[in-house]
Amino acid sequence: MVVGTGSLNGGRHVVQFYGHDRELAERVADFLRDGLAGGGAAVVIATPEHRRKFETRLAEAGADLAAARAAGTYLALDAAQTLRELTSAAGLDGGAFDRVVGTLIRRAGAGGRPVRAYGEMVALLWDGGLVNDAVQLEGMWEDLRRSHSFSLFCAYRAGSVAGEVEALAEVCRLHGEIFGPGPGVPGAVRTFAFTRDAPTLARRFAVATLRGWGAADLADDAALVVTELAANAILHAHTAFTVILSARDDLLRISVRDASPLSGAELRPAPLHGLGAVDAMASRWGVESLGSAGKTVWVDLHR
Repeated sequence: MVVGTGSLNGGRHVVQFYGHDRELAERVADFLRDGLAGGGAAVVIATPEHRRKFETRLAEAGADLAAARAAGTYLALDAAQTLRELTSAAGLDGGAFDRVVGTLIRRAGAGGRPVRAYGEMVALLWDGGLVNDAVQLEGMWEDLRRSHSFSLFCAYRAGSVAGEVEALAEVCRLHGEIFGPGPGVPGAVRTFAFTRDAPTLARRFAVATLRGWGAADLADDAALVVTELAANAILHAHTAFTVILSARDDLLRISVRDASPLSGAELRPAPLHGLGAVDAMASRWGVESLGSAGKTVWVDLHR
């Protein structure tokens, strides 16, 4: 149950957690090819090795990259070099980001062309141990998307993000969809503000996602679970919350993270207010602490 890349022209921000370069190359090449084939522009900020893999697959799929380069619809930069241009002694520079990356996106979108961008500077920062900088750079990309309409694809090695719970949660929050889930990595994620209609919006998100995955048979049960967990976050945690859907084989895991920390007495998966129906339909469920960042309530449903 993996989301496709064919509907990403509307300013989406997605991420892939991948185990092997082959997985990454297949997904990114599809993402870029669909954009070029639709009369749009493709921007790639990647390592030389990855650029070669992407370009090889694009050529095999029939993309004329020489013509696209000449027309200004295929723009490629080196991730490490671009990252150096964004970094000063004080750290990442938002002004430099706009001058370098913002200018590139504006150039690609000249004449109203739809733009698809792939970037792995965040992955270089994360792999180098600069996890907070990676999250900060994700935020800069998100700020740019507020002023310029383009679709953005980011990627991290699945093994490199293990153990960084709070930072990974923030990365997931900043992305509308997640591709290629590995162990412990969600398949779709969305954050909802602390508003009265948030549970309704969360339910619609879950149902639409499952139908998109071809899992409509789980939609009714998932709708009930998400509504109850979301309502619990609004009524009792009094915070915004993030819904995470993870599908593997015949198992769907629904997780809802809020910003209200648990006390030690609440760590065991005891029934929470209003969750009697959830407890009855779930194969299992529980509560996990995120420390001072809050907690996650998760529910497993079998098909």
